[in-house]
Amino acid sequence: MGFVALVVLGALLLKLPISSQGGEAVPFLTALFTSTSAVCITGLTVVDTAQAWSTFGKVVILCLIQIGGLGFMAITTIFFFIMNRKIGLSGRLMIVKSLNLNDIQGVIGLVRRVLLGTLLFEGFGAIILWLRFVPEFGYAGGLARGVFHSVSALCNAGFNLLGDMGTVPGMARYIDDTAVMITLAVLVFVGGIGFFVWDDVFRKRSFRRLHVHSKLALIISMILILTGWVFFYFTERSNPYTIGAMTQSEAVLASLFQSVMTRSGGLSVFDQVSLVGISRMLTILLMLIGGSAGSTAGGIKNVTVGLVMISAVNSLRGKANISVFRRTIPPSQVISAVSIMTAVLASWLLGTVVIAFVQPALPFGEVLFETASAIATCGLSFGITSELVPASQAVIMLLMFFGRIGIMTLGMASLFKRGISEKTKHPDEWVMM
Repeated sequence: MGFVALVVLGALLLKLPISSQGGEAVPFLTALFTSTSAVCITGLTVVDTAQAWSTFGKVVILCLIQIGGLGFMAITTIFFFIMNRKIGLSGRLMIVKSLNLNDIQGVIGLVRRVLLGTLLFEGFGAIILWLRFVPEFGYAGGLARGVFHSVSALCNAGFNLLGDMGTVPGMARYIDDTAVMITLAVLVFVGGIGFFVWDDVFRKRSFRRLHVHSKLALIISMILILTGWVFFYFTERSNPYTIGAMTQSEAVLASLFQSVMTRSGGLSVFDQVSLVGISRMLTILLMLIGGSAGSTAGGIKNVTVGLVMISAVNSLRGKANISVFRRTIPPSQVISAVSIMTAVLASWLLGTVVIAFVQPALPFGEVLFETASAIATCGLSFGITSELVPASQAVIMLLMFFGRIGIMTLGMASLFKRGISEKTKHPDEWVMM
């Protein structure tokens, strides 16, 4: 309900004439869609962020991104810190669930470290980007864009203020600037790895001492990024509409950038519709997997997918238990992982079918891409967002909301509300598979 209230408040602020570049109030649906995308840190927009919104409107969007990225409960905790008030047991439990943690012990200290880490990462990113943007936008303009893009990247939001040059994304002008590309990629990676992993790495400072979740999150993330990097380079190197016309160094950097941004970053240096078929498929797959649990990234989550894959391999090998790094994963977590994956994929396909039914003229492959980007809160698009009718926009907003809040969260809330508990167990019986 906190996120719903934040979306509505953001929409009302963006609806004000002062938020518009032209000084006239935008349609409420446009304001609502933009607010939902910002709070759910997705990046899909029906209007160009740089050209449609005034300075006030951009500040509103930036605040919505920051609150949506840190999480509603983390922001609430800041106010407790400011007012020097103690947080009770119920508040601590809500923070634990908000950050997807398993233990209430030391949660307030964790939130403090998360907030401090956020400020440090965004601050360093803003300074580097500011220095690179100064030649084109001046000191004030460079600082504003540096701060905005640093926050957007760490929160995996996908919003940018560089504007689009026809069909070419605004980020393309910095493809030869290694400092900008690497800074944005590192911020997206750090934001998508998860707050718990931040804290675990900071406190343990040794890979062997990390929790199993942190080890899995880091290993799987690196495997996905490296695989995507190599894959995009070789499949797109001969494509003149993506990286084919770039120099060798630019092509390597652009491939890495694309691989990182598909994990929920949402920024791009070339038009996504120009990707070859197999690259489109990989992009959708990486978007749906997303980042780590308890992070600013969306998607099914890399450790969740990892558990499903490990479980499948163990099952085929005849193993009943799942052991990772000399630890056994409880069967209930595997069931939860399968449930989450099923719910996300079902929502993605249902949303695709609804939009395809409402707007049959839209290419089905492009609708698949758009809905995958929405449910995974990624923000990459084939450019059809502005062509969506109100009903289709409503579907995208619902997918973004579910993708950010978590289908499992809504499901668990429903279960607790009804008070369902298993007090009986029926006899076992095998079925054919």
